[in-house]
Amino acid sequence: TWHDTFVHPFSSTKQFFIDLSSFFSWEFLSWMAIQQCFISGGVFALVMSLGLPLFKELGIDASRQQLYMTMIFAPWAMKPFIGVASDLFPIRGYNKRYFALYSILIGLVGCCVLLGLYQSGSAEAAIAAGPEAVQSFADWIVICFTAVSYEAATLDILGEGKYSELMRKYPESGSSIISFKFGWSLLGSIITQSFVGPMSDA
Repeated sequence: TWHDTFVHPFSSTKQFFIDLSSFFSWEFLSWMAIQQCFISGGVFALVMSLGLPLFKELGIDASRQQLYMTMIFAPWAMKPFIGVASDLFPIRGYNKRYFALYSILIGLVGCCVLLGLYQSGSAEAAIAAGPEAVQSFADWIVICFTAVSYEAATLDILGEGKYSELMRKYPESGSSIISFKFGWSLLGSIITQSFVGPMSDA
């Protein structure tokens, strides 16, 4: 009936979360949702989308823009090494907690420095000062973006390591946690992308 057709998506979604919570704690699920929506799908997607427009504003040529973006994405290529390091060098007995906290601190510093640079009018001053000042300013942007990229990559690999461990413990959970992860990441990306155009033009 039309009633069943209308109600089914809501009832199945409710059952999905009930089944998921039977294998994974609400603390872990909450952390995954926040990290994927606001970091991987939120702040990181915003920074990556704004990168090229910012470099274009500074008059950086296309080949150097690509070099900068490669450097910014480098932490994602280092994810396996970050995961191995967290397992081999636990801090105070924890494999992931302090690595996650340090990455959040690094990403936060990168965001704050980037915001401070633009709020202080450094971009306009660098453009007015000439190519050398623009180059130096662009280097700072790359460092800030790389810090945010490192935060997102580290939190992502630590989350993957934890849910892989729990999936081995509860094989009957299937791939539900992966769907949960990418669902929240997609939601964060959709919300973020809706702001990219206006922010690029601001």
